[in-house]
Amino acid sequence: MAQLILNPTPLRLFEDNGQGDSTISINNQRFSTHRANAIAVSPDGRRMVSASYSMVRLWDMNEGVLLKRLEEHVWGVVDALAVSLDGQLIASGDDQGMLIAWDLNIGESLTQAIKAHSSRIPSLAFSPDSSLLATSSGDGTIKLWCTKTWELSGNPIIYPKTNVCCVRFSPSGALLAIATHNDIQIYDPGTRKYVASFKGHAAINGSYNNSLAWMPDGTRLFSAGGDTDPTIREWDTSNWMQVGEPWKGHFKSIRAICLNSNGTLLASASDDRGVRLWRVSDRRTIVVFKHPTMVQCVAFSANDRGILSGDQRKAIFEWPVPEDALPDDRSKNSSDGDSKAAQKEDMMHQAQAEAYSCFKGLAINPDVRSACIAGDLDTAEMALNEDIDADANNHVSYANRAFVMARISRWDFALHDANKSIKIQPSFAGHISKGISLCGKKQVQAARISFDLASLFTNGDLKTDHFLFLIRAIALFNANEHQEAMLRIGELAACPNVDPVACRIVEAYLHVQLGNIALDGARNNEAVEHFTAAVNASAFFYKLPIHLMYEEFVVLFGWDLKSLWQTTNKQQCLALFRAGSFGAGIKAYQSIMDNIDEDMKADLHAWFAALK
Repeated sequence: MAQLILNPTPLRLFEDNGQGDSTISINNQRFSTHRANAIAVSPDGRRMVSASYSMVRLWDMNEGVLLKRLEEHVWGVVDALAVSLDGQLIASGDDQGMLIAWDLNIGESLTQAIKAHSSRIPSLAFSPDSSLLATSSGDGTIKLWCTKTWELSGNPIIYPKTNVCCVRFSPSGALLAIATHNDIQIYDPGTRKYVASFKGHAAINGSYNNSLAWMPDGTRLFSAGGDTDPTIREWDTSNWMQVGEPWKGHFKSIRAICLNSNGTLLASASDDRGVRLWRVSDRRTIVVFKHPTMVQCVAFSANDRGILSGDQRKAIFEWPVPEDALPDDRSKNSSDGDSKAAQKEDMMHQAQAEAYSCFKGLAINPDVRSACIAGDLDTAEMALNEDIDADANNHVSYANRAFVMARISRWDFALHDANKSIKIQPSFAGHISKGISLCGKKQVQAARISFDLASLFTNGDLKTDHFLFLIRAIALFNANEHQEAMLRIGELAACPNVDPVACRIVEAYLHVQLGNIALDGARNNEAVEHFTAAVNASAFFYKLPIHLMYEEFVVLFGWDLKSLWQTTNKQQCLALFRAGSFGAGIKAYQSIMDNIDEDMKADLHAWFAALK
């Protein structure tokens, strides 16, 4: 049975040290400055090509040595590579829009640098018969090139006002899939006729569609998303509808994906410094390989026994594919009891991979939920009044109205509704609403008892247990039990199989509150410590759509998660200035400016000008 494995040992590290140029064993590894932007492996497995800065490198995979440096990209950084399926050609594209074709066997250029595009070339793809090369660019065009003459073949496909991230031919060559910032489009490369389009990851808070991979039989297309949707999605090529749920595990932008030769395994490379190996049949992570920095590219070795990945700063690693990755034969070799135990164990291992999914643990009708999120508590109260008038024995409505009363600090009314809910029918929501109400009245010991009773209704579900733990900590914090609340958050974060994003959100939010209290008391150095802790915690969920992923914090407590990262960083900047650390304050301000959208910079600049 394949289990989730963390941090296995690499097989080899490919390093260009400028001298002996060889593969070195991991026991003797020395990290070089060989940044790997792209890698590709020849069909026979004898050669690997890598791109780093302005150089293309050709490696002997059997001997593990560097054969040649291909140095004709004089001015540009090479971002894209492709190897033809006939094993004869290499294509390389750089950030100046230059394209060069090479002979794979001898490492000599077949063309001078061709000005293929006016902007960066992020992706290249050979057609299955090796007769065409597709190039994509930030200039919004896709061009097809004849590999016999290296002349343009037909008219370009034009995408105005968007960046094209990835192009991939279908296994038959009949279709060309194109991933852009805005959508995924399918074309007939022969006629240039449009076939289909769908938003893909762009439907999730405008996430980029970063990478594509086709199933070898052409029945599925896989896509990888950016920071606001760092998932893998599977598309049925007969109707271009999504198949199943998104594959979750990465928590930052996924740079590249690829499939092994028979389409049973998928590898993904991410800015979260991880390479994940997935089993396609059940969409589950088998192993996680960790890099020291963001991972740029990934490819399977020709025999599918290894995974090659290159990161932003160091080198190219070769990782072992676990021998038991396939087949998943637990049903053949174990009893039903063993199978259930194995599945439970796998689920525990997968908890981290599932950490970024939404949790909506409370049964709240959609209109009330929306009103609570929008802060329209009068509307929420009116809707619940109508529900209770229609059914005076609806324990859920009483619990939900208790939450609304707590939001507006009407603690006696909140406690009344919570008790009414529990009297009608004891429940998870009823005891939580009572615990929150009692904390609002500063009756902390009674609140602890209510939260303990709520734990009897989690049915042993880890997500629900952890959610309750966090709600309890927040409620205690609001009752001025600050030390206990922060201690509880720290204890939960140290436990295995927790949702690290949820823990970091609560940690950041509570540190901001403590920092504000310190600022109000002119304890500026203490405030700096709290806001710095909040900034460090917020880096964990930077750019994630946490306001959508963790709605319950908004519903129950009115938290503004949408602007949490910016608020945290601005308050740190303010505290540094008040503490007299002007240099650090300016650096903090510049860090915010470097990481926000252009349309937000004017407001931030005005805020900073007023601060000074």
